[in-house]
Amino acid sequence: MSALFDAVCTADPAVVLFSSKNGPITAGRIRRTAMDVAAKLPAGKPVYLHTVSAALFVCGLLAAATRRATVFCPAHVQPEYLREIGAADGVVLTDENVAGALPLELATETGRFDIIPGDIDLNFFTSGTTSAPKLVPKRIAQLDLEGQKLHRLWSSRAGHVYATVSHQHIYGMLFRIFWPVISKRVSEDRPVETWEMLSGKLTPETTLVSSPAHLTRIPDGFDTGAPSLIFSSGAPLPLDAAYHAREKFGSLPIEVLGSTETGGIAWRQQERSDTLWTPFEDVGIEADADGGLVVVSTVAGDAPVVTGDLVEKVDAQFRLKGRGDRIAKIDGNRVSLPRVEEALVALPLIDAAAVVDLPQRKGALGAIIELNADGKAALKEFGAFRLSRKLREMLVGRMEPRERPKHWLFAPIPLDRQGKRVQAVLRAKFVLHGDIELGILSAASVDGDSAELSLELNPEMVWFKGHFPDEPILPGIAQTHMAVIWAECLWGFRPFGANLTQVKFRRVMRPGSQVILRLTRDLDRQRLSFSYEFDGIITSEGKIGGWS
Repeated sequence: MSALFDAVCTADPAVVLFSSKNGPITAGRIRRTAMDVAAKLPAGKPVYLHTVSAALFVCGLLAAATRRATVFCPAHVQPEYLREIGAADGVVLTDENVAGALPLELATETGRFDIIPGDIDLNFFTSGTTSAPKLVPKRIAQLDLEGQKLHRLWSSRAGHVYATVSHQHIYGMLFRIFWPVISKRVSEDRPVETWEMLSGKLTPETTLVSSPAHLTRIPDGFDTGAPSLIFSSGAPLPLDAAYHAREKFGSLPIEVLGSTETGGIAWRQQERSDTLWTPFEDVGIEADADGGLVVVSTVAGDAPVVTGDLVEKVDAQFRLKGRGDRIAKIDGNRVSLPRVEEALVALPLIDAAAVVDLPQRKGALGAIIELNADGKAALKEFGAFRLSRKLREMLVGRMEPRERPKHWLFAPIPLDRQGKRVQAVLRAKFVLHGDIELGILSAASVDGDSAELSLELNPEMVWFKGHFPDEPILPGIAQTHMAVIWAECLWGFRPFGANLTQVKFRRVMRPGSQVILRLTRDLDRQRLSFSYEFDGIITSEGKIGGWS
């Protein structure tokens, strides 16, 4: 029997496995719930299991195992996504409000569990290098091995588990369910959504399971406490964030590198920027001819797995050197850029799309869109900002929030001389010199020699510093400079000379303002016209350069 199932099925009914705001969740209640659910599952159908509650996930898993049903773990339960992964052919088992699903509710009574569950298939969906969600099959026994590995490494220091991450992905599943249950420790039933919800709860008897998305956003004044262990996974943690976490919690986070395909690969505590990664036991690592990380482990089935990470080997350890594929890490989760592009092109207004991740924007996605005739009419009617919001709404049924681009440019997609898209060039269309100079672009359109950009005037922009200390405003010279740089970014165009004509500054613009910048280039005269609009009123305008 699986180590996880053995721990649940043989424990005294009163043993607490999970903790919730409604009280403890015991092994007996989980067994009883699993028995009730198993009786409702139709024979021969796969189970698509997705829950917010970790305890109910165990209930669903145990119920499926008694029926020897194959289990799939959807990344989310958006209707179009469920159709895409074939959930219509099975049973959706969830504690969320999903039409046609079999609801999961925790039993109030305890119960025995007389059926021995089998080592069933457990299938994950990840973002592969293609546009389609990638199916990664696992056996429960493989996850047991992972949990036992973590037990041997860290259980002597581990305590009650609090987490900011979901258990639907393999990292959260291992650290919130398999390891604690196997180790006979209590885990919180639901993830913590905000740092404030953890205030006063983290003590030396607790373990925090988190991610870079949360550890880089610890609010000032938060009563952090001092958990015995802090884990982070999903992406390498920035060094300053690691140091900040040590300052807040008293110890460096343990970063875990892994993937659904390979399981845990390696770990480190980042004392320096060049801290190496140490492979887990029974994990072999190599670098292929292109510097790509190749992993061999018993958990992965002993077959070599190419991860997409670039590495440099240093004896038995290694150094990460970025990604070699088109998978972006956003808030610690993998997002397939080809998949997002495919979803965009499927929309009725779009001919072509190029998507990039923007590290300067915490990894948020930017999309360069070529519109069809209907799309161009919609752009003319709504403007770039409103059209971008409408397109985001059209993606809701298929994609999670992190997969939907936040920054939009409606313009021809730039290509190199070989007709290929270059990621660095695409990123430059959104950020040329950084938000501290140009503002944060949310949407833009380019139509021949005219462009319209929706910008947020980031309070950290250099132009606000010292001008004026108590009442910062955006100086006129900064406005003209921004116009010139954006013209260079969008068209590769710079006006001839620096003389200013017909310039009018009517209203001040302050930090945080959402403004519209309109640009028009005159190639014959080598002149750039600009205007800024705020709250529907032209705040400034003028012409830059040009032949006399």
